[in-house]
Amino acid sequence: MVIFFWGLISRILGREEPPIGLWVVQHWTENLLVVQTVVGLVLLLLGRRIVGIPLAWLHYFYGSLFPLVAIIGGRIASLRRERYAQMSLAWGAFFAFGLSLRALQTGCGESPRAIARCLGIDV
Repeated sequence: MVIFFWGLISRILGREEPPIGLWVVQHWTENLLVVQTVVGLVLLLLGRRIVGIPLAWLHYFYGSLFPLVAIIGGRIASLRRERYAQMSLAWGAFFAFGLSLRALQTGCGESPRAIARCLGIDV
């Protein structure tokens, strides 16, 4: 969400070029997505599966779309390098956040309490 709001605010302020800091955050996010994807695949290969949740396959679907959307949005923005390229970053981040939240909901449960418990947060 940081990338989404940063890009949106940059656009509202009329900045034509994305700030360097936005690119830095985007690239670190892409690197972390690679790590997250590798960990997810390793867990999947080790036999860790989601059980007992209806439509659990959606967790895998959303989880696989999340890195693709964020990376593709960042690449489109970096290739365009034209006015308001930060909006490609912002919209990519927005959709990636939605996909990741949906993956958490399908994997952990719909309620905020279930998501927090799944993430190891005591509520």
